[in-house]
Amino acid sequence: MPSKKWSEGEIQAELQKLEDKIKDAKENQGEIEVRDAILDKAEFLAFEAQQYTESEKIFREAYDLTGGASKKIEILFEIILMNIDKKDTNAIKKDIDKCLKHVEEGADWDKKNKLKIFEGVYCMMIRDFKKASDLFVSSIATFTAIELISFKDFVFYAVILGLLNQDRKTIKKEIVHSPDILAVNREIPHLKEFSESFYNCDYRGFFVHFIEICERVKNDRFLADHAYNYTKEMRLVAYK
Repeated sequence: MPSKKWSEGEIQAELQKLEDKIKDAKENQGEIEVRDAILDKAEFLAFEAQQYTESEKIFREAYDLTGGASKKIEILFEIILMNIDKKDTNAIKKDIDKCLKHVEEGADWDKKNKLKIFEGVYCMMIRDFKKASDLFVSSIATFTAIELISFKDFVFYAVILGLLNQDRKTIKKEIVHSPDILAVNREIPHLKEFSESFYNCDYRGFFVHFIEICERVKNDRFLADHAYNYTKEMRLVAYK
């Protein structure tokens, strides 16, 4: 969301200032300063003017000027965030593949950990629940991607997809008894009871809370389109 309501005149005035900054950097400074000035313009277009198409074009210009795997991933994350809002899964997949290549080139641990969350969200969007679950469960202790989702929402996804896809040993260690999960799952209605009743084979209690969890899934930003599939698959796992 923009930090304030900008008029068209204010947007144009600010863009002119940013253009002047880019021009000055090109004429009087180095490549890093030019890139940073271009990034300032891209971020303004994305987060204040909300002109995503133009912003993406300028982010990619800055990406081409950038050296270093970690910095390139940072820029790709900004582009992926915009394409998540647009639900452009094809564009998201291409940029996640680029990020994965940069990880192999030596990106830092923070970028590697964040990329797991970005890729996990993409997997939810295309209904690859198993891969999303694997990525989320492996990231419970290292989550930092607050620009994408809150930690509470991340815990919700990690738990409901973990119960669906992980084996009993993993569910016990990484979900039911995880200190990081336990620190917040009481704040998410029905989640603690949902996971514990499932693990303890209390199916009467499980289905009481399952109904409420399904309602949240139906209204979730990433899972709403797949609510029927999640409900069906989770019910089958419970019966088994």
